[in-house]
Amino acid sequence: MPALAWQYHEPDHPGANFDALAEIYDRNMQRFRDVQGEIEEVLDFLDLQPDQSVLEIGTGTGEFALAAARCCTRVYAVDLSPGMLRYAEKKAQMRGVANVEFLPGGFLTYRHEGAPLHAIVSQIALHHLPDFWKQIALLRMAEMLAEGGKLCLRDVVYSFDPAKHGEFLDEFISKAAEKAGPQFARSICEHVRNEYSTMDWIMRGMIERAGFKIEKATHSQGFFALYLCTKTTNSASAEGNSND
Repeated sequence: MPALAWQYHEPDHPGANFDALAEIYDRNMQRFRDVQGEIEEVLDFLDLQPDQSVLEIGTGTGEFALAAARCCTRVYAVDLSPGMLRYAEKKAQMRGVANVEFLPGGFLTYRHEGAPLHAIVSQIALHHLPDFWKQIALLRMAEMLAEGGKLCLRDVVYSFDPAKHGEFLDEFISKAAEKAGPQFARSICEHVRNEYSTMDWIMRGMIERAGFKIEKATHSQGFFALYLCTKTTNSASAEGNSND
């Protein structure tokens, strides 16, 4: 599909150079997150069956995709970073996992071919898009899902009181430095300053407007959120706009 002059160019996002981080990304994340626990939490909600398929957008080093491959027939693992995809594919080969298809693409460019998907997962990636493009991304994900399909969205989403943002962020970043080191703390500073994380109430509205029911939402440290959702309609956005 030819590039559209008005479309946000995802490779220009203000985040880290993920090609350069591929081999150390897992180690960095393990220092601050319970990655395996997060994977199990998502898989429990998805309850994938052997004949089902799942798409992960922003697969990174492929940890979730490789775990999900044990539960279903096909996993489509999509990422904008060639370095991340190469590293994830290498891990799949080393672990003998053959039912994961690693594909280049992003929220706005990936095109799914074939039958509608049973589930879509995205973890710590949607914040690379400004809010308008987050909404477009959520609408596109809804289009790719079968009716009743599930969406699991984990991201940096703010649930702290914005009136106290300075106090909160100083304390949060200080604790991050104690737990994972000064380099990681600097990466959080850069994220807050440059990237597109949004408030919880805004994210909830965008998810629901895209045609999803939020079955469960959990928040961690005022800084992270997980939304476990079910697709309910193909036309929530249109219905929401009808009286605007």
